[in-house]
Amino acid sequence: MDATDPALRVERTATDDPGRGAWLAASFDDWYDVLVAGEAVGRTDPAPWQRAELRAETERGRADAVVHRLLLRERGEPVASAELLLPSLDNTGTAYVAVVTAPAHRRRGLGTRLLAEAVEVAAAAGRDVLQADVDVPAAGPAAERERVAATWPGMLAARAWGFVPGLEEARRQLDLPVPEEVLHRLEEQALPHAAGYAVRTVRGPVDEADVDAVAALMARMSTDAPQGELTVEPERWDAARVREGEALRAAQGRRQWLALAQAPDGSLAGYTMLVQSEHEPERLLQWDTLVLREHRGHRLGLLLKIACLRAATADASDARRVSTWNAVSNTPMIAVNEAMGFRWDETSVDLEAPLATVRAALAARTSAGAPA
Repeated sequence: MDATDPALRVERTATDDPGRGAWLAASFDDWYDVLVAGEAVGRTDPAPWQRAELRAETERGRADAVVHRLLLRERGEPVASAELLLPSLDNTGTAYVAVVTAPAHRRRGLGTRLLAEAVEVAAAAGRDVLQADVDVPAAGPAAERERVAATWPGMLAARAWGFVPGLEEARRQLDLPVPEEVLHRLEEQALPHAAGYAVRTVRGPVDEADVDAVAALMARMSTDAPQGELTVEPERWDAARVREGEALRAAQGRRQWLALAQAPDGSLAGYTMLVQSEHEPERLLQWDTLVLREHRGHRLGLLLKIACLRAATADASDARRVSTWNAVSNTPMIAVNEAMGFRWDETSVDLEAPLATVRAALAARTSAGAPA
């Protein structure tokens, strides 16, 4: 397709754009509708961020990143949407990009057109590495995942654009409620291994006395959790970044529960977090779970998850499932999840490419007239 086609128009904004209110009024709903429709194809539970959450993020902005949102229209009709996240506190050479084409307009090169626009925004911001992820509705043995991925449209497009897989993450879901006797049995089995440790929970913002230690734990997620072949620099966390994340979640209508593991010397050894959105109350999201390397082997991951689940479900009686993501290679955490009853239903493939490689692939495909 011709990138200069006058029938095509890109409308974009960013979370640091003073004029983003006009884009929100004119383009946001169409942008979100394309996103949801595209992500739902072939999947039973796509779990996108909710409309009000992404609107609030665009309105409010973020302290840790600038997020660009792009909508492609063809003769006024919304046909593709893209998001480009540019970290601002760390990993400042990387851009995270997502492109979705409306189902009725696939295989016409529209995704390629919009990705090319996003790549130039990333290049102008000084980024030289692009990362993306593709959700594939396959679970279990590697052969099955590879079979589905071999024909999955998102994977085909990403590979054609020059991306290569760097990490596989399994999405697992836990049906609620979990019988208390199951949790009690698991807890009783784990407690003898955790002598001297204590687990406590926090509803809402982190206590002031813990916020610096929690920030240190969150920084370790980028160094202690599996990253595969992805280019990931250590993240910079402090109390202000923790508070900013809490404020953003509150603006999005999300509430949180945190479980903390305290070591015998009083320091924090690990944590996990559950989040619920008022816009999707039936789902709890299991976010970070980390036990510091020097404190592993005490079954703290299991104890943290049990404590956090009890705290969250005591408040969120309308929750019907928990969704969580773990690297396929993270066998200790997977064992914890499976013991609690989580079932693997999708695989998220994280991909990476040098920006120059993607730019060259896009140029070649555009000049050849190949659709994507």
